Amino acid sequence: MDFNLVDLSLRIRSDTNTAIAELIALFVREFSSVCRASVCRWTTRDCSCCSSRVSCAWYRVFGQELSTDPEALRCHQKPSLPFVFSFSPTGDNKPECQEIECRLVVIGRAIPQLAMLLDGVDAVLSSHECHGRFHILERTSRDYQGVPQALNAVSAMENLVVLSAAAIMECQPWECSQVDIRLGFPLTLRRDGRYMKKFDFQLFTRSLLRRVSSLAYYYGEHEFEYGFKSLSQQCDEIICTDDHFRYETLSGGNKRMSGVSGYGTFFGNFSGLLPFLALGSYCNAGKGAAFGMGRYELIASGGAYAD
Repeated sequence: MDFNLVDLSLRIRSDTNTAIAELIALFVREFSSVCRASVCRWTTRDCSCCSSRVSCAWYRVFGQELSTDPEALRCHQKPSLPFVFSFSPTGDNKPECQEIECRLVVIGRAIPQLAMLLDGVDAVLSSHECHGRFHILERTSRDYQGVPQALNAVSAMENLVVLSAAAIMECQPWECSQVDIRLGFPLTLRRDGRYMKKFDFQLFTRSLLRRVSSLAYYYGEHEFEYGFKSLSQQCDEIICTDDHFRYETLSGGNKRMSGVSGYGTFFGNFSGLLPFLALGSYCNAGKGAAFGMGRYELIASGGAYAD
């Protein structure tokens, strides 16, 4: 499988008490444009008319170009963005000075464009809207066990730990009967045009299978050999034995940052499903996944396997 990712952690200090919802909204609003400004001389030009788009770093990440294969288009539809942010407070935060961890997972063919993405993070945090209150203290790249490796200050690619999706999936137990899922940020999914108000394992897992397979196809040039139809049917046999989920809005956020949060325990046959749930935990789930929504942790059979 030629489907890789990198798992970065950026430790950020804020001179004021900052709502995570504020950071998410800022990155949703600014990240694409500041990345484009860092590499493109014609930021107002329509990319479809630009002869340089094939080799353009911005277009490779943000272009979301559809497949020309009708069958692939039917299966995978529009590609998601090949990066995933997550934001969370760290340690003992004082009101006047807060530390935040920004996790950034970069997927497949977006990895060579890492310099542009990191420049984009710097540009967002130093924009006039932030009034100079954010400072990046440390950049690290994490291995399979989550152990951090400091990135080279000059070239992030030198100390970069590249993770194989195959290795992430293979280290999961294939025979497992109990899984705990904890949603760290609201999960937003729709069924029949309506937003999900309660956690639905079947809807969550099927959405995640589509997301992971689409990312693999568009950015890893890989198609999974597993039978997704049988995995989808397998979801119907999973039951929730302990439900502590709730519908809420992320603190400081608006309706767009509303969804299902909380945790629950699920029982059933997870053989074949668990590797995809583990890989999906790097990618978040649902609407707004690229910018931090739908982040979840997975614990299988009493052991932590992904977060």
